[in-house]
Amino acid sequence: MKNIKFLFIAFSIFLFSCNNDDSSTKETETKNITKMYDEIISASMANTTPCTNPAEWSFAAIGSKACGGSTGYITYSLKINVPEFLKKVENYTNAQATFNKKWGIMSTCEIILPPTGVDCVNGKPTLVYSDLDN
Repeated sequence: MKNIKFLFIAFSIFLFSCNNDDSSTKETETKNITKMYDEIISASMANTTPCTNPAEWSFAAIGSKACGGSTGYITYSLKINVPEFLKKVENYTNAQATFNKKWGIMSTCEIILPPTGVDCVNGKPTLVYSDLDN
């Protein structure tokens, strides 16, 4: 979650640092995308529900980098309305892709590898990545 928050904050700072004649429209669109993201975070239950069983959690790719691929991955509880949640994630990702294209946003082009699963660490759902060195 910290990586996603960092990426999102970095993306937002980059958006506001770009000059454009339509800054009020761009700012409004940025606020709308931020609101969508905040709703996703709330709906995921990752910050409000203790993680005691990793089998009750999953993850999804979220966001859209300007040069392709997701901006990261988000954990979510399987106790929520999963199709509705994933639709919110899809809508957010599509909105971010449209925004990037419309405003000529640039981003890094490194590939973010998907996690292999979710584990519970100190009561929080945590993304697990395979050990690539073994």
